[in-house]
Amino acid sequence: MEHENCAALVAPHTAAMARVAAALVGIADAEDAAQEALLRAWRGWPSLRDADAIHTWLLRITVNVCRNWQAGHFGASRRHNAPLDLAAHLATAANHSNDIGDADTLDLRQAVVALPNELRRVVALRFYAGMDSTQIGAVLDTPAATIRPRLRRALELLRRDLDDSEKHASPSPREGIKNG
Repeated sequence: MEHENCAALVAPHTAAMARVAAALVGIADAEDAAQEALLRAWRGWPSLRDADAIHTWLLRITVNVCRNWQAGHFGASRRHNAPLDLAAHLATAANHSNDIGDADTLDLRQAVVALPNELRRVVALRFYAGMDSTQIGAVLDTPAATIRPRLRRALELLRRDLDDSEKHASPSPREGIKNG
């Protein structure tokens, strides 16, 4: 494919790329990771054979950039040690859901970040990019039959983590201060 069409075809997918990057490497590094993915897409543009596959292709590049980011010293260190950028996170979260409160949004973000990388990727592609298991499988080069149990496992872990944080955050009147 010719580079002339690149910008026009890529533009509608940049928001999904940024959301997925934010879910995988954190909000502080999402812009850099998404820009790196765009640069790699530009360089690899001639290898794209089917313009209809651009969404999957771009998200695969984004996931791979984030995977490399996490595997490298900088990405892993930054993800584990950098403080959560509260203002940026709340602004991003506000774009995705007006139904939950700020504290719940932060709890959810922390629970997603705590997931193992392979489960976090599945959650990011499902809920931040709106993909189904077949599309996720195409991005991750994994059968959809493998993606579905990973998604179920991720959701189980998220529910457990959020239930635990809720129990520790606000003890019931019967529990009093024992657990606080």
